[in-house]
Amino acid sequence: MTPEALKAHLQGCYFDNVDTANPDGAVMAFTPDMEWQHTQVWAHDGHDSRQTDRLSGRQALLDFMRVRVKETQIIQIKHKVDETIVTGNSGAFRGRVVGPSGKELRFLGWVELRDDLVSRYIVVPEDFAAS
Repeated sequence: MTPEALKAHLQGCYFDNVDTANPDGAVMAFTPDMEWQHTQVWAHDGHDSRQTDRLSGRQALLDFMRVRVKETQIIQIKHKVDETIVTGNSGAFRGRVVGPSGKELRFLGWVELRDDLVSRYIVVPEDFAAS
């Protein structure tokens, strides 16, 4: 996968579906047996950077997302992927979460890829102090 293809996959298949409250579409970015680790970037609804969610399998992510995307709709945040790099079957990306007031918080991600899908996903805030 090229860096451009990874950016399009993460933004179009995953984050755009998260931002439009479509968890069924969002989880299609991942392999059925994926591993997902997410440290909260934007504090909301009792979630902050002290919390890291770890999930295994697309169904577990779907169950989680069906609840979480409703919360993100209320606070009206959007995810933007800005930079990607790819080496072999792994890649990294830098993105940001943008709030309705224009406030932005940056995050970093690591992915492992299989069959043009994400098999391992790790996201952390770029600046823990800001979250």
